[in-house]
Amino acid sequence: MGSTATNELPEGTPEYIAKRREGRETILNLLYEAELKQVDLQNIVESRPLALEGYALSIFDQLISHIERVDAEISGISQKWELERMAAVDLSILRMAMCEIISSPNIPAPVIVSEAVELAAKYSTDSSGPFINGVLAEACLRHRPEEPI
Repeated sequence: MGSTATNELPEGTPEYIAKRREGRETILNLLYEAELKQVDLQNIVESRPLALEGYALSIFDQLISHIERVDAEISGISQKWELERMAAVDLSILRMAMCEIISSPNIPAPVIVSEAVELAAKYSTDSSGPFINGVLAEACLRHRPEEPI
């Protein structure tokens, strides 16, 4: 997917899919802000004037519960890339998607990976999509081997 893609959902997309996309973008923004400011995600969310809701709240709750495991999984797969060396936006996308792979079995793994790659195409560099795809594909092999990617 090139950087010229609009990454907009097609007309007629079910509302629940659009809400998930919106929730993912909200969490991506919060993770990115937390990473740039080097503060806890919980602090970023608590400082917001509006409370999280919907799918963003669901991802947030899972991230708070599983962030150490999520980071360990990312580190284990991306052996040559320390988390501190990753671009903040790429790390944020990986954290969110890894959390979904681990804690949201009701969402198909290919959907999670596709959404992460689309977010990378929209918010990061051309080389980020393949990197994120590779890390998440390996995560799916480890955690969801029955779901082909």
